[in-house]
Amino acid sequence: MSQVFSFEVNWKRELKESAAIFMFGGFLTSVAWCTTCWDSLFWFTVNITYGGFFWVFLWKGSQSIVAILDPIYSWLEHPLKRLTLSVLSIAVLAAFVVFGMDFIYDVFVFKKPLSEVSDDLNGGSLLSITLVTLGINAFMHGRAFLLEWRQLSIDMEKLKTEQVSTQYQSLRNQVNPHFLFNSLNALTSLVYDDQSKAVEFIRKLSQVYRYVLDKKDEELVPLEDEIGFMENFIFLQQIRFGENLKINLSNDQVDGYLPPLALQILIENAIKHNVISEKHPLTIGVKISEDFCQVENTIKEKLDKDSTGIGLSNLKARYQYLSKEEINVENDGNRFLVRLPILHLEK
Repeated sequence: MSQVFSFEVNWKRELKESAAIFMFGGFLTSVAWCTTCWDSLFWFTVNITYGGFFWVFLWKGSQSIVAILDPIYSWLEHPLKRLTLSVLSIAVLAAFVVFGMDFIYDVFVFKKPLSEVSDDLNGGSLLSITLVTLGINAFMHGRAFLLEWRQLSIDMEKLKTEQVSTQYQSLRNQVNPHFLFNSLNALTSLVYDDQSKAVEFIRKLSQVYRYVLDKKDEELVPLEDEIGFMENFIFLQQIRFGENLKINLSNDQVDGYLPPLALQILIENAIKHNVISEKHPLTIGVKISEDFCQVENTIKEKLDKDSTGIGLSNLKARYQYLSKEEINVENDGNRFLVRLPILHLEK
């Protein structure tokens, strides 16, 4: 996206550019269109300044139009609106410069009365000036389009890299030695205390690993699949922490899509960042409504956190890549809440 011109930053450069355009435009106009420029110093000066100002106003006006339109209507997102506004702006700019310059020169240079000035403003040179303006704008808008396309390519590559990093991080979080060690410890206790629950634990653990391996290359997964995976993950964590971890799930049975492992990342973040003990149990609420998946937890932060701190930021990057919807995060010191928009595929 083009930056709006800043006088404070680029004042000297703009003056130099304007001076170069003035000299080039004045000389070109005198050579190409003027038949009396060399008859006297007066006509030479008039035509040089007239042509120079014309080119400066057209060039800088076109530059300003591009700077104004870029943030509002992108070539890539709104091509038809951008083309329409560009054409209209060219016509308005050309007419303004033609009639404005003719009026100024007739009144202040040639000292004509207003009655004669109105007769001179017949738009006879409007077509030729419009064509010149069209050429300048074609260059300006073409340059803006190429710059925007280049920036989009850079952003897409950056988001693609972040997405790959997120997928890898999510996979690593599930198969890292700490997760496996904690799961095996919990399983060891279950084997002696409750063999049927131990069998269930092994089944859930295998389903968690299978889901991660199956979905690691997907951009979006059905909400129903994500909830099923989350329930398996919750089962494993509640076996590990017992009554010290309370997770409440409210599901309105809606349809939609989420990035894979999105809910698991938020639950795991809550577990990693907070104390979980008999004295300080952790309560996590998961609410699935029509438009959002909301994960909320109480706060009792650990002094030593087993966390890389990039889970939520990567999740935000994935949402930026997939849609215009944004993740909402609230933290009032007593509770931490993340609201994930449920995404819908266009048919």
